[in-house]
Amino acid sequence: MSNLNRRALTSVVVALATTIATQSFAQDQGTGATAAAGAVAGGTLTASDAIRWKPADPRKPDGVQMAVVWGNPDEGASGTLFKFPAGADPGWHWHTAAYQAVVVEGKVTHTVKGAAPHTGGPGSFWSQPATQIHDDTCEAGGECIVFTYFDGKVDFKPVGDTVYRRD
Repeated sequence: MSNLNRRALTSVVVALATTIATQSFAQDQGTGATAAAGAVAGGTLTASDAIRWKPADPRKPDGVQMAVVWGNPDEGASGTLFKFPAGADPGWHWHTAAYQAVVVEGKVTHTVKGAAPHTGGPGSFWSQPATQIHDDTCEAGGECIVFTYFDGKVDFKPVGDTVYRRD
């Protein structure tokens, strides 16, 4: 990817994240989100060190973390940040809803069952159809943060042996 395309993609990701963050507090649906001290005229800004991370699976407090940007992932469409520890591999799974994802930090390998794995760093993105079996791994070397837009309730349906749950 050329530097010009990379800058354009980064600009789009930043614009999307800014738009979503601005809407997040205006559309708060009981997620517990509150405006950050760094609120700006006409919107809000949450600094990365002020993000309120919570375990994606409450039984795994040191595992994958999540932070709701907007919406309510327990009820419907939402934008959510997921933070994976370095080397984390939740295993094969699927989701009831389709989602789109953008890597914000780290290096993530996304693999659809039966297809070749694809690895990408910040700015890389993919679309995941509902009910399709896949795996997402945070490569060693640093934690990974991925922004996701789920078009319905966020769930995690494991296939085989996996330690994670969200349903």
